[in-house]
Amino acid sequence: MSTDYYPPKYIMRSKDPNSLRIIDLWTFKSTKSNKRYIVEVEGFENEFYGIKFYWKGVEKSKNRYSILTNDYEPRIIVRSCIEVMLEYYRNDSSVSFGFVAAPDLEKDIKGKKVHPENGSRRFRFYQRMMINLFGPKTFLQVADTSSTIYLMINRRQLETGKVTIQDIERCLNQTYEGEYIVNAPVC
Repeated sequence: MSTDYYPPKYIMRSKDPNSLRIIDLWTFKSTKSNKRYIVEVEGFENEFYGIKFYWKGVEKSKNRYSILTNDYEPRIIVRSCIEVMLEYYRNDSSVSFGFVAAPDLEKDIKGKKVHPENGSRRFRFYQRMMINLFGPKTFLQVADTSSTIYLMINRRQLETGKVTIQDIERCLNQTYEGEYIVNAPVC
């Protein structure tokens, strides 16, 4: 695995007062652009964690997960988020992960070939990163291109029957509906 990443730092645990969801906040800073990034790690039942990140400069925007920085370092930024995931894995080797790739903004895809059946450009990039960095031995990787959901299910958890792909996908849809999933079914 590549070691090119910005070292993440744990900030704090927060609770969403509306849903009582627990979210751990992490941060890292790009030495190239000098931008600070926020990584949100949301805990679900059965040691499942949802990962989201954004550039701190757009934290108040409703499109914060979709805005591109155009700093041309997506691999290092995503690899830094993966390092956060690995911290959870180091603490508990039965954890699973998932994320929803936020949709591309119209201004970012004008004039570019778009293949919605294969997911957004962002989704395809994340998928390539996960496939290249993680082998099939520890995690079953499941992609839903229509909802741009990507799951990395811990194989030990699947074997015990504690979790199912359908349960995790349904709960992600329910949790993130309205944030950036379009036409997600309700749990």
